[in-house]
Amino acid sequence: MHQPFGRRVMVVSLVINLLLLAVAGYFVPRYQQQSRQLEQHRLQAERHRQELLALRVDLQTLLSAESSQLAQLARQSQQLTEQAQQLALYRQVLAPDGGVELLLAQEDITRLAEPGLFAYRLVLLQPTNTGNRVTGQARLKIRALRQGQPVVLNEEALGVAPVTLDFRHFQVLTGQLRLPVGSLAQTLELQLELDRRPVRTLSLNWPTPDNT
Repeated sequence: MHQPFGRRVMVVSLVINLLLLAVAGYFVPRYQQQSRQLEQHRLQAERHRQELLALRVDLQTLLSAESSQLAQLARQSQQLTEQAQQLALYRQVLAPDGGVELLLAQEDITRLAEPGLFAYRLVLLQPTNTGNRVTGQARLKIRALRQGQPVVLNEEALGVAPVTLDFRHFQVLTGQLRLPVGSLAQTLELQLELDRRPVRTLSLNWPTPDNT
């Protein structure tokens, strides 16, 4: 009686072992395959991350280079503008011009934020190519209207001082002046008191329409 029972136990044990082997044979390869797939996905995601980082670095480099090039172009444009202005001025200075002795050229007259205050930049030229040195003093005046009446505003009224002149071809005159309240400027005059030359006055129209 013990032998059949022992045989049944052996058979059941063998069946269980076979089932375990079958289950292991089914799940272990799938687990290994899934593990390999997960590792491949992880490696692929890491490659994509590295590629994105490289693209971001390249993009930042391109943007930085573009910004630098734009700034360089802006500087070059400004330099070309300044060179063109200087070239035009030199041409005007060095070109003989029918015996004109001195010439007043308007560079810039700018109204400042404070009412009645202006910054000026003028160029006094000796267009004829004589090479003679011009020395002396220049005094600034403004012809204006005040309450409809013409007036001449001198250095004291404008708050400016005489300018010492010493040049061969040109001299730039810069500074600030203040128009008295209620004055409407019309003409800027430069009275030249030159050494060994007669006194003369050069003038130009005041450029700013709203100039009070």
